[in-house]
Amino acid sequence: MMKVRASDKKTRITLDLTPDLYRRLEDLEAVVGSESKAGLIREALQLYEYVAQKVKDGYTFKIQKGADEKELVFFKLPARE
Repeated sequence: MMKVRASDKKTRITLDLTPDLYRRLEDLEAVVGSESKAGLIREALQLYEYVAQKVKDGYTFKIQKGADEKELVFFKLPARE
């Protein structure tokens, strides 16, 4: 009998995308050099979790090119009670 480690367990999901969203996923996969669409989605989830936690902690995000600086607003978290 083969033992399955907790880290080996996976849950399969189905994701319906419009043709435009699928093309964007393929384009992004090529831009970042991801090995697969699933890997790209896992990496995106890690980034999203990081950003959400930092925003929750009160951080803001900015991008800068030379003297041009812009604040990024990814999403607004619900107000805390």
